[in-house]
Amino acid sequence: MIREKIAKVENQMREALAEVRETFKHSGNKGTNTEYIFRDFVRQYLPRRLEIGNGEIIDSFGNRSGQADIVIVNEDHPFTFTSSKPGLFFIEGILSVGEVKTTLTTQELKNTLKSSLCYKKLKMKHGKGEMVHANESDLKRYYEHPPFFLFCYESQLKLSTIKTKIEDFIKENSLEATETIDGIFLIDKGWLINFGDGKGAFKFRTPDGKNLDGWIIKESDSVLFDFLSYISVTMLKIIRFEPILLNYLFSKEQ
Repeated sequence: MIREKIAKVENQMREALAEVRETFKHSGNKGTNTEYIFRDFVRQYLPRRLEIGNGEIIDSFGNRSGQADIVIVNEDHPFTFTSSKPGLFFIEGILSVGEVKTTLTTQELKNTLKSSLCYKKLKMKHGKGEMVHANESDLKRYYEHPPFFLFCYESQLKLSTIKTKIEDFIKENSLEATETIDGIFLIDKGWLINFGDGKGAFKFRTPDGKNLDGWIIKESDSVLFDFLSYISVTMLKIIRFEPILLNYLFSKEQ
């Protein structure tokens, strides 16, 4: 039932994109409206304890991300943002971060990969007594660096081309595969997800039951449902007993 409901929402988003294109000629206005449509969708399906916004993310070591279109935070994050205006976010309160593109081009992909790299360089300070529920693979991958995704309404690039460009970016910058973007979701084509070592809670199994690792490509006509499944599993549940803001009272960002 939920799959059918989200499929209807996906069709509505396609129609909304067509309407935005008819209404706005400036690319900035188009982007702003498509971001709002997607944030509104995500907000409807998040647990009530979570919030969503957009803006920049900082750590207590003086590092800062670029502008993020989608920022999902947990209940411990201070109220430093609103649902309608860009805000400032602290990495310790982040559960997932993403960018939204109307149309994915080679340049847009390159820019997003650079943004993901900047985001992944942010460093967390964990409080005393923190508890997290995750298997060993997800703990190692997402506890320090919550997932970074890209959502696109349509793409000029084939799924295989996107995968090649990601692999080239990783090689050119001498990165580990998990030091850049974690997943890309394209309404008109399907998705690409880095399943890491294949041992995380979110798995891709072959018909014979084998778990695959690394980057996997899949054509899909239910991208929104697949995306919700992805973030629901990869966002870790963390319980903190110290206020996040304490890390910033005497940091370089004060």
